[in-house]
Amino acid sequence: MTYLVLSGSFRSFSLFLLAFDPLNCTLSLVQHVPGFGPHQYLATNAAKDRVYTTTWTQPPSLQSWRVDTGSIEHINTTPIRATSSYISIPAPHTHVYSTGGPTGEVHVVDEQTGGFREKIQEILFVPADELPTADKTRKALRYGSHAIEFSPSLNLAFVPVLGTNSIETYFHDRSTGLLTHLESTPSPRGPSAHDGPRHIRVHPNDRLLYCVTEHSNYVDIYSLSSSSPYLTFHSSRSIVPPHLSGTSFRGDTLILSPSLGALFTTTRGPTPATRGWLSVFALDNDGFFTSEDGERYQTPTSGGKAHAIDLLAKSPSTNNSLAVLPYPLDMAFQQQPLLPSTEEAVWILLTDDDDSTLINGGGVRVLEWNGWGSGGFKEVVKWPLPSEAETMSGGSHAIWL
Repeated sequence: MTYLVLSGSFRSFSLFLLAFDPLNCTLSLVQHVPGFGPHQYLATNAAKDRVYTTTWTQPPSLQSWRVDTGSIEHINTTPIRATSSYISIPAPHTHVYSTGGPTGEVHVVDEQTGGFREKIQEILFVPADELPTADKTRKALRYGSHAIEFSPSLNLAFVPVLGTNSIETYFHDRSTGLLTHLESTPSPRGPSAHDGPRHIRVHPNDRLLYCVTEHSNYVDIYSLSSSSPYLTFHSSRSIVPPHLSGTSFRGDTLILSPSLGALFTTTRGPTPATRGWLSVFALDNDGFFTSEDGERYQTPTSGGKAHAIDLLAKSPSTNNSLAVLPYPLDMAFQQQPLLPSTEEAVWILLTDDDDSTLINGGGVRVLEWNGWGSGGFKEVVKWPLPSEAETMSGGSHAIWL
């Protein structure tokens, strides 16, 4: 069996459809897809037959794509106010939400094509009178909004904002798709820490939120509530080895394992001379940390602007459960206990934008991790190989299709 992978690049105006063969440990190019700029982030709908991408070109825009058997086809492009860094398509999958820098936007999903229809809302992360002069390029992603995630059963949406060191909470009207601001939650270490909340994930039990901080390199756990305060800080872990805490890494992203028994995080080196880190933390049945430290993997390079990750369970049954869990459709399902599987083994996509990939290749790597006490992480294959490094000059974000 082979698995399809779609990757963007920070240095290429293309998308790359790849095939991973775990039996022969190969990663090969299936389709070189002409794109619309450096595609920084990729997201799929629940069925994984549509992909939505951000881009760094000007003027700012988002793209939608159709996934057919072994090929990717462009559907349409929609203009947005400011360069986006993240896309989410929560249940009931009728609207696409994007955020980046000073703004966020809500678009209707076209029922026929799966592409973008009209924009119905714009959300501001700067005062309205400052919007005309606010930076709307990708530079604003360093201090503006950077992600948006949802708690479906609580009808809540959450946006981390680096510059204000806060997570903004919104009421999510699932019938209209509109968002209404409710509350701002400051980072737990106070304003002097300059945490820079960057990426978040909501546990499928809708009781916990995880947040990676770009500047201070922590992953924080917050408890969720249906009333104010909607977020209450619970605990945190360093996403770099403890002896490196306080040094200048660049916290990146996070993802829950398909079994829900582990949380993976990444950080990037501050310069090409400093390699980044991939860390995994054990979680209990409720989603809380079970130990003080996790397992660590020092990445081959700094990661550049990348080090995004995506996971695929090596057990097909675990993948099937993952396809359901992030998209609960009713309260009855939400009230059932969500227990981690004992099967933890995963294939990991890790992207790399370090300058060395221009010569050595490796914009997309597949790693394997076979669970606790299995000997840690192992690189299985990388693409492109050094002999074909010019095929893709560094990766940005890659996802399992």
